[in-house]
Amino acid sequence: MKEEKSNKTKLVIFRLTPKEYANLEAKRGRTTCRKLSEFLRLLIFNRPVTVVERNASQDQMISELSELREELNRLGNNFNQATKRLHSINQIAEFRNWIASYEVEKTFLFSMLDQIKAQTDKLADRWLQ
Repeated sequence: MKEEKSNKTKLVIFRLTPKEYANLEAKRGRTTCRKLSEFLRLLIFNRPVTVVERNASQDQMISELSELREELNRLGNNFNQATKRLHSINQIAEFRNWIASYEVEKTFLFSMLDQIKAQTDKLADRWLQ
């Protein structure tokens, strides 16, 4: 049988300190309840409350991986621009200048790739624990 819906006409008011309210709101925030009134009704009437569990290490790993992906995109764009420039060079003097700057870019690129590898290894070790 379906539960009959009725209009909620009774109001219950009680006071909380700001700290108590923040604590209550934090507990509600970890559930699927959108409103505080819904959360309190579930608690008062001993109904099940669905709590959302978050894995902090996984959240941190995803954040670090997205930063690494952005850095890889930047590096790929820079390298692509350097390659296009190489194909458009016509003079030898300009080519020598480009080679010098290319070496600096290549060194930076490889150092960033080493950092990314180290971070990925660290994340993999943490994930496998």
